[in-house]
Amino acid sequence: MEKNIFPESLQQYQKRIESTVMPSVLLSLKEEKTELYQSKIGGEPYFPYDYPSDIFYLPYPNTVNLSPWPKHRKTGRELMLLLQINFEEMPSLPSFPEKGILQIFVNHYDWHNLNVDLQVIYHPEVFHDKELLFSDFNAPLESFRVREHSLSFRKETEFITPSDFRFEEVLPYETVFKNNHHVWVDYLKLTDHRYSKQDIELGYGKNKIGGYHYSQNCQDPRRLRPDWQDSFLLVQFQNYEDLSWGDGGSAQFFIRKEDLENLNFQDLLFHWDST
Repeated sequence: MEKNIFPESLQQYQKRIESTVMPSVLLSLKEEKTELYQSKIGGEPYFPYDYPSDIFYLPYPNTVNLSPWPKHRKTGRELMLLLQINFEEMPSLPSFPEKGILQIFVNHYDWHNLNVDLQVIYHPEVFHDKELLFSDFNAPLESFRVREHSLSFRKETEFITPSDFRFEEVLPYETVFKNNHHVWVDYLKLTDHRYSKQDIELGYGKNKIGGYHYSQNCQDPRRLRPDWQDSFLLVQFQNYEDLSWGDGGSAQFFIRKEDLENLNFQDLLFHWDST
């Protein structure tokens, strides 16, 4: 944790704030061609030749592509690879895997309902030998909404954001911020605006794995869902180019702690909002 980052206005709440500290990994994007096994946004996915597939693909437009690339169940069109994380490349986070590849495939034609045709795959083993990997894909990458980017990582620690449903328990607005606007501004400098003057490739600290989520409207989809209140932020997206929802809004996928620790990625909670 950085030293001496608490302004005078927040020092009386410092212990409370520090009790919420949580690690995260910021994602930095670079538009370039990637290897099949590499962490990326967009591009071609990793699949070993012997990957089992139990999904029936209808032809689109008039042919059947028998590649393992996940496809829309009705049209047969390849789903877009929104995210691929090779955990061996990423700094470790509590409860997250330390190896394997996680992939999130979405229907980019329905950008605001990514949970509808969502397909998530976890490969527990990673092969780097190109001869072991399936690469005979014919998906037109240029037709996807998000261009191919490699990912690099930076581990950070974060304090609870005003968007988190537990925020009021830590810092009640009525007693801490209501008549102290400068205190509110100082707190945002520690959280939502922490990276605003840094490299734009970091997405202002909002493209990330783990940590606390950011919402322009301070929304948290877990607030009224008791069965999701032990969940973690799996990944968050926000920039002002490919990964933008509405008017520069953000999007998140949450995962329950038990599912994450059991490497079960089949039940994710999707949320997005903007001004």
